[in-house]
Amino acid sequence: SSGINAEYGGSWSTFALLYLALFNSDYLERSYTGIPNQPAVYGPFYKRHVAHREKLKLKDLAMKKHRFNSYLSDQTAVNRAIPDTRSPGCDALLYHHNLPTASVIIVFHNEALTVLLRTVHSVINRTPPRLLSEIILVDDYSDSSELETLDNEIAKLVKTRHVRLPKRSGLIKARLFGAARARGDVMVFLDSHCECNVGWMEPLLAEIQQDRRTVPSPVIDVIHYENFEYMQAMPQVGAFDWSFTFYWQMKDQGSNLTAPLVAPVMAGGLFAIDKAYFEEIGTYDTEMNIWGGENMEMSFRIWMCGGKLLSLPCSRVGHIFRDSAPYSFNGESQLMTLYRNYARAVEVWLDQHKALFYRFVPLAKDVNIGDIGSRVKLREKLKCKSFDWYLEHLLPMLPTENRLLASGQIKNTKTSQCIDTLGRRKANDTVSHYRCLPTREPAYTSQVWMYSKKYEIISLENCLDASVADPSSKGGKRVALYPCHGLGGNQKWYYTPTQQIVHAESQLCLTVGKEGKSQLFLGKCDGSGSQIFTFTNIYDHDDFEI
Repeated sequence: SSGINAEYGGSWSTFALLYLALFNSDYLERSYTGIPNQPAVYGPFYKRHVAHREKLKLKDLAMKKHRFNSYLSDQTAVNRAIPDTRSPGCDALLYHHNLPTASVIIVFHNEALTVLLRTVHSVINRTPPRLLSEIILVDDYSDSSELETLDNEIAKLVKTRHVRLPKRSGLIKARLFGAARARGDVMVFLDSHCECNVGWMEPLLAEIQQDRRTVPSPVIDVIHYENFEYMQAMPQVGAFDWSFTFYWQMKDQGSNLTAPLVAPVMAGGLFAIDKAYFEEIGTYDTEMNIWGGENMEMSFRIWMCGGKLLSLPCSRVGHIFRDSAPYSFNGESQLMTLYRNYARAVEVWLDQHKALFYRFVPLAKDVNIGDIGSRVKLREKLKCKSFDWYLEHLLPMLPTENRLLASGQIKNTKTSQCIDTLGRRKANDTVSHYRCLPTREPAYTSQVWMYSKKYEIISLENCLDASVADPSSKGGKRVALYPCHGLGGNQKWYYTPTQQIVHAESQLCLTVGKEGKSQLFLGKCDGSGSQIFTFTNIYDHDDFEI
């Protein structure tokens, strides 16, 4: 497309496009700008005069029911305008007119009606009609009275149909139910609380047209769960740690802000895939329950078996992120459902590295994961690469056992307490010490550390860091978490034969606070009990004298 842009000065005349449309079935054009209508100002359930106290009550009820402010959604237009958040230069890109067609599959269970309708309206309004084969709404056995009028609303919409599962089956099986009924060349899976932005569809389809084994995802913008503000997200890609916690990783785009980004894993809620390739690659692991972990399993399978995952800065979809699921997991705890799904993926794909997962998630060892024979045979049939290959090419920063000196809990001998993040994961969050937890407690993960051969002390995606000034000490540094950068400096620590943890740059020792104080700080190395630590597992030992 760059050559076309250069030859024709970066744009096409109306006459040229008309000529090509009449005499050539394929040509290049810019992305679809959407239906040029005036969006409604108010929602279908707008109430003009509501007392402030009543509004707060309605908001509180909505938050408890849906974990987002569905009351405000009901007051807001289902076809509202949102800002174009694409990266600079995206609006000038050209796409083939003859892109594959798409079936958009949206699974929902007891979703807020107006949020679901806003998702559907955004697909219809911002997708070129020739490319949209259909929208399939898959009802995973909802029992909310709020959705009783859904069929009436769907009847007013084009290319939209509603299918219902006979029993509660979960996201994975519900998506497969929809996929079996899809007629488009490509299937685009969306969550039921999204808003598609302008020009969102063409970049997804163009990548698949170029290589059918590519599985692209939009960059996921944020719709605030309380005020429904649509906010631009920086282009990021998915990554994970050994507890299988998914997190977003910033990517350097360089000078080309429109280029696709290589994604180690996808979030799983929003992606496009060639329909035939979806079948060839093994769809989903149908023995996984409800949702959780299926994104990890599919990401490993796609990369290790010849495909690739991309995140596209020129495709944007907003998503409501909430802190917890507002529905049940068929009588099973959400945590145990996740552990079962994780363990199925681990046993099939992680090879010898599964030991690290179980070190962080020991409860998953005791879960009955069922039969994985068919998934193992699928991996053999597809002639997939090793997990070592995956780590080397996609997550080289993720520490493995052959890159570790020690791991496990770090226990102070004086207090008999363990270094603990207390669940904190943000940059510059402080690190504390707390009673050493047994492996069966869910919070145990907050006390699991890895000491790498780069001399980093790692918790999930963060490293122990001493770069922030401590106001409580003269010129001292606070011990905190910070994303691992691999450059040493404030994140380099030596574990000595005398069991002290020495900060390489300052030559000060990690020290626990006085009794009643839970913080850690750097102090002059004096060999006292407050500076003596033991790791659960020692793999190798380098001798460093202070």
